[in-house]
Amino acid sequence: MELPTSDAALTPERIDAVLKTAQVSDPPPAEYCRLLEIYCVVKAGGIAVQQAVVARLEAQEQASLAQEIQTLSSQPDTESQIESLKQEIQELQQAMADRRAYLATIPPAEEAAVRDCLAAIEAHFQEKGSAE
Repeated sequence: MELPTSDAALTPERIDAVLKTAQVSDPPPAEYCRLLEIYCVVKAGGIAVQQAVVARLEAQEQASLAQEIQTLSSQPDTESQIESLKQEIQELQQAMADRRAYLATIPPAEEAAVRDCLAAIEAHFQEKGSAE
C-alpha cells in the first residue's frame, strides 16, 4: 500500500493546515488520509518499531508454517495440505514485503513532524468526534 502523496512535506505547519482543510472538506483530501496513515504508524510505535514487528511476525509465522509442513511430510496423503501451506508462506512473504515497502515511503522527518503534533491531531479527532 502506498501513501497518497502531495508536493508539500508534512511539517507541523502543514499538518495544521491539513487538519483545518479536513474540517471543511468532504471527502477529506488525500493529504489528510496520508497524515492519518502516518499517525497510525506513529501511534503503533513508529517506523523502527513497526519494521521490527514485521520481521518478528514474519519469522514466527514462517517457522510455524514450516513446522506444520515438516509434521505433515511424514504423513500419507498430505501433498495438497503441504502445497497450501507453501502457498501461505509465499503470501506471508509478499504481505510482509508490502508492509516493509509501505513503511519505507514514510520519510523520517514526516514521522517526527507527526509525532511532534500528536496533541493537535488528537484534539482534531476529539473535536470531530463531538461534532458528529
